[in-house]
Amino acid sequence: MALNQFVIFTLLDEKFAIDIMKVDEIIRMMEITPIPKANYFIEGIINLRGKVIPVIDLKKKLGLEETEYTKTTRIIVVNIRNKKIGVIVDSVDEVVRIDDNKIEDAPAVSSGIDDNFVTGVAKTDKGLIIIIDIEKVFSEEETDSLSNF
Repeated sequence: MALNQFVIFTLLDEKFAIDIMKVDEIIRMMEITPIPKANYFIEGIINLRGKVIPVIDLKKKLGLEETEYTKTTRIIVVNIRNKKIGVIVDSVDEVVRIDDNKIEDAPAVSSGIDDNFVTGVAKTDKGLIIIIDIEKVFSEEETDSLSNF
């Protein structure tokens, strides 16, 4: 039985998880410099300890309803195809270990997000958690265009 570690975060009252191995760090919301003519889901860029990192709004990217940023809004810095990308989420809850046997194949999820991103659904004592493959959220073209910043 394998244990996987995930970062659990919230988007519009739904719980999502991404593999902790894809996560570099989690930071508080900060000033984001907008980029003219960028894709609709790209909020802009941030300077994180001297590195320029593109930041995307995960709700926009997944086609979910947009909401205002709050004091719980966080940026999860993920590593996708060797590129650092900041992903804005409503809040980060915790890091959890989930047994493989607690993860089921994803049924057609009603959350309105693309099923291709969803790798499974975990049943936990805190409810269902939708596990997404953060690499599949971005096409290679999108990742390449994000590395131009």
